[in-house]
Amino acid sequence: MNGEIVRALNSIFQQWDIQAVDAWNISGEPCSGVALKQLDPVFDDPSNNPAIRCDCSFNDSTVCRVTRLKVLALDKRVIPEELLDLPFLTRLQINRNFFSGHLPAFIGNMSRLEFLSISYNNFSGPIPKELGNLKELYMLSFGVNNFSGTLAPELGNLINLKQLHLGSCGLGGEIPSTFANLKNLQHVKASDNAFTGRIPDFIGNNWTKLISLRFQGNSFEGPIPSSFANLTSLTSLRIGDIYYGSSSLSFIRNLKNLTDLVLRNVLLTGTFPPYITEFQYLQKLDLSFNNLTGPIPSYMFMMGSLRHLLLGNNSLSGPIPSQTRETLMTMRLAFLGRQYSTTELSGQQLHPEQLKHKAFTRIRMPSKKLPMQPRCSTMY
Repeated sequence: MNGEIVRALNSIFQQWDIQAVDAWNISGEPCSGVALKQLDPVFDDPSNNPAIRCDCSFNDSTVCRVTRLKVLALDKRVIPEELLDLPFLTRLQINRNFFSGHLPAFIGNMSRLEFLSISYNNFSGPIPKELGNLKELYMLSFGVNNFSGTLAPELGNLINLKQLHLGSCGLGGEIPSTFANLKNLQHVKASDNAFTGRIPDFIGNNWTKLISLRFQGNSFEGPIPSSFANLTSLTSLRIGDIYYGSSSLSFIRNLKNLTDLVLRNVLLTGTFPPYITEFQYLQKLDLSFNNLTGPIPSYMFMMGSLRHLLLGNNSLSGPIPSQTRETLMTMRLAFLGRQYSTTELSGQQLHPEQLKHKAFTRIRMPSKKLPMQPRCSTMY
């Protein structure tokens, strides 16, 4: 291995007060043991922390380069500039530490990076515009930090991005128009920030490869763009807390690959569309806290894939079937604050025991219910 790279690793590890694990630092040679294995499960193994990966194919397999570096939850404080002495680094993963202060602009000079994750830290200040130089990135994660300001327009240069995770990162303002260039995006998590303005129409027109999109807990204005009808590859769509500008459900007509649809508190109006029965993969439907009207269609309770149905705090009316599929694990139809009684909504179809719960039209759990595990999001 190049002596300069060994010195860089030693300096980085000394500043972080950590030591290489025996699994790859055999006899003082970093590029040894598991560092030579090219399998992701080996690199991602929690016991392999800190971890590096080496590529020894350079110069007719006579030279090794460090291509990956992972340091997770080891309570570090600063990002050393010696990272620039690892010029072949393609993956830098330093989540769940206590890095604070501004994110160094020199990271924008690590031009071979393809994967950058700095989530779950205490970074503050603006996002460096220099990150826009990392044009090989396919994954960028900087969620759960204390950044301030707005998204740097230069991030629109990252045309190879497939994953963008920035939930709870501290940023606000409008999404830059340059993000229209990010046509390869597949997964976007941008919940719990202070983003404002209209949800850009270019998302539906340009981000057509999207598989999952999360826009909850921001301050966006409605309506939801009708161009979202083009996002036919979506399996998960979560939007919440929209101000001004009502939306209809018409844009979801062709989104038939959805397994997870959450449109909570987004000023939805109108009635349930009949074509929702064609969503054969839909497992969760949450349309709570909107202005939907009319009856709850009986077919909603018999959809074979549906596990969770949440329609509370709308202006719905009409009967509720006395029978539903056993696969429907959660049904919440609360009308708290509405001038509807349980009897008015359901007639005589509910059992007397259910009528005691005046705040709810119906909450049902099957007798043989599966153990419910707490849901957590994955942040790289």
